[in-house]
Amino acid sequence: MQWSIFHLCLVLGLFFSASFFGVKEPHREYTLIHRVVFYVLLGTLVSEIIWEAYQYSPKDSIILYNLLFTYLRITLMLILIYCLPYSCQIQNKVMLSLWLFLGFGVVNSIWMQNITTSIQSYSQMLGNGIILLFALIFFKDIIRQNKFRDKNLLSLPYFWIATFMLFSFGETFIFYLFSTLFFPVQLTNLGFIQMFVKFFAGLMFLVFGIAFYIPLVFEKQLKEQ
Repeated sequence: MQWSIFHLCLVLGLFFSASFFGVKEPHREYTLIHRVVFYVLLGTLVSEIIWEAYQYSPKDSIILYNLLFTYLRITLMLILIYCLPYSCQIQNKVMLSLWLFLGFGVVNSIWMQNITTSIQSYSQMLGNGIILLFALIFFKDIIRQNKFRDKNLLSLPYFWIATFMLFSFGETFIFYLFSTLFFPVQLTNLGFIQMFVKFFAGLMFLVFGIAFYIPLVFEKQLKEQ
C-alpha cells in the first residue's frame, strides 16, 4: 500500500479504537457505538487494502471503486448514524434513507452512470447529503436532550464523531458536486484537491478512534480539581 496521511490517520484511529476494548472501566453507554465505530474503521481499512491491491491488476477497476467508496463506505456511515443516541426516534428514517440510497444506486447504474464505466458521483452526492442531514439533526437533538443538558458537550464522544462527520462529508459533498460539473471523467485523479479531501477523511477516522478516551480525560480532570 502506498502510504499517505490518510492511511496513517486511519490506522491510528483503528489502533486507538481496538485499544479501547482493553480499557478496564469503559462507559457502558458507549459500548455499542464503540463497536460500530471499530467495524467502520476496520471495514474502511480493508477497503483501502483491496483497492490498493487491485491497482496492480490489468482489469478495469471502476466498478470496484464504486462498490467500495460509494456504496460500502456510505452504508457503513449510515449504520453508524443509526446507532447514535437520538431522542426523536429517527432511526427508522435513517434505515429508510439507506434503502432509498441503495435503490437510487440501482437506478443510477441502469439509466445514468453505468457502474462499470463511470464514477457514480450522483450516488456519492446523494449519500453524502443524507449523512450531512442526519448529522445536523443529531447536533440539534443532542443539545436539546435532557440527559446531556448538565454535561459538557466536549466530553461526549458523540459530539466529536458528529462534528468531524460534518466536516469530512461536507467537503466531500462539495468536491463531488464541483468535480462532476468540471471534471466528470477524472474523478479518481484530481491531484491536490483529492489529497485535501482524503486528509479530512483521515482526520475524521482518527477522531473516531480517540473520541471514546475523551470522557476519561474529563473525568480525570474533575477528580484532580
